Amino acid sequence: MRTDSQRKAAYEARMLSTLLDPTGAAVVAKSVTNYNTYIDEFYPMQVTLREILSEGTIENFEFAAYEAFNGEMYHLSKVVTGNSRILAATKLVAKWSSAAYLGAASKVVLQDITSRIYDCIVP
Repeated sequence: MRTDSQRKAAYEARMLSTLLDPTGAAVVAKSVTNYNTYIDEFYPMQVTLREILSEGTIENFEFAAYEAFNGEMYHLSKVVTGNSRILAATKLVAKWSSAAYLGAASKVVLQDITSRIYDCIVP
C-alpha cells in the first residue's frame, strides 16, 4: 500500500499538463486540493483497517472486500450523522455480512471497524 504522500504526489503528477487552459488549470488546482484533503482523512482510516484485519484471521484475498466496506462507511460518515448514521451503518453491516458478500462470520469484524474507525456502535 502506498503512503499518503506517495498517493498525493502521483495524483499531482497525473494532473499536470501543458495542454490545460486557464479555466481547466483552476479546476485542476481545486481537484488536487480536494484529493489531498481526502487522503489526509482517509489514509489513517485505511491504516487502522489494516491493523484490525491483521489482528484477526482474515484471509488476504478478503482484504479488498473489507476495503470496499470501509469506503462505503467513509461515504456514510460524510453524508449522515447521529442516529441516521447508526441505522445506515447497521444496514451496511447486514449487507456485507450476508452470504452474498463476506458471510455471517465477518459481522464481528465489520462491527469492530465501524466502532474503532468511525466511532459508530452497530448493534
